[in-house]
Amino acid sequence: MRTALAIALLVAGIAVVSWVGTHGQADAEPGFEVPRAPAPQQPSARKAVPTLDTATAEQVRSAPQGRVVAKGPAMVADEITSPTGRGPLVRLTITGDFPVRSLDFTVLVDGQPVGRGIQTENLDAIRVVLGEPRTGAVVSYQYGDGPRTTVGSLKAEGK
Repeated sequence: MRTALAIALLVAGIAVVSWVGTHGQADAEPGFEVPRAPAPQQPSARKAVPTLDTATAEQVRSAPQGRVVAKGPAMVADEITSPTGRGPLVRLTITGDFPVRSLDFTVLVDGQPVGRGIQTENLDAIRVVLGEPRTGAVVSYQYGDGPRTTVGSLKAEGK
């Protein structure tokens, strides 16, 4: 009796799956589109974070310290050679504890993202390419959508 009931339920299940396959939305009439949930809109205030090509990112991460052009608490900006030879790059190094995580740290100057922080080999700093540093520019960083951590203000060095 139990075997017959199990077989009957199995046959009924196969019949239902077969009917849904032939009459369900998967094989709907031509032109019918399965409705989908709308994609979430990105906040309009969020700006794209600039990224670097591989050669430039490696140069920013590993180049020896160049001529210092600005300083601040726990940070220094120096000029390094560009891998493309188009003139020097200004690299900002922020020291601190930057463990490996699934997302990059975003570096901001005066609240505007300037790039993704490139971690140093020993994870005690992040580096990013800057435009021309100016005295009083407030530098901060954040992880993902988390709170911003303010590092301090830059002070440009004389040339």
